[in-house]
Amino acid sequence: MTVQPTYTTITGEQEKELLGDVAAGNWEAFSRLYELFSPLVLHYLQVYLPEKQDVEEIGQDVFLKVWKRKETLITVRSFKNYIFIITRNALNDFLRARQSRQQQQAGYERDFVQPHHYSPDDKLLTDQYEAIARAALAALPEKQRRIFELRTRDDKTIQEIADEMGMSVGGIHKSLQQAIAALRDHLGRHGVHYNLLIILCCCADLLQ
Repeated sequence: MTVQPTYTTITGEQEKELLGDVAAGNWEAFSRLYELFSPLVLHYLQVYLPEKQDVEEIGQDVFLKVWKRKETLITVRSFKNYIFIITRNALNDFLRARQSRQQQQAGYERDFVQPHHYSPDDKLLTDQYEAIARAALAALPEKQRRIFELRTRDDKTIQEIADEMGMSVGGIHKSLQQAIAALRDHLGRHGVHYNLLIILCCCADLLQ
């Protein structure tokens, strides 16, 4: 049985103020937005996806899109409706890509074995996160780091990465999961939330 998400509501005025702060590039406001609405996003995805890892990855992508488009949040009347649309589209894209990947994999198996203005406090927090992120990324093998870069910062699909690097879809997926596991372990040892930090990494060009 699926557990209902724990959801903390805020008033319309509070939401409007929060979205305005995020639109201005306030990282702590974005963290608060994530804490408020990520349970709803993850719960929606869990209804359709059995794998926790897929749910977390799509949820991360959803909030990455929100951050990248943060300037538009000042025009959003209902963030719940807004993020539902983004989540639904991300889920549809994932399901289509998975179907295509499964069809292609069936063919393979016949031949192969398988910058913004921050307050001083925001800037200090961001600098600390970036330092931890740089260390985690630097520890990755070059190929894993490149695949991770293409998937997160460049927002490329697994198939596009496979084509670019001359690898199989399965090989790309395996390398990406190894990179994520290594990053999650490194960040966890420093008490940093993986999803929020990876969003910051992508938007701060730490992968360049």
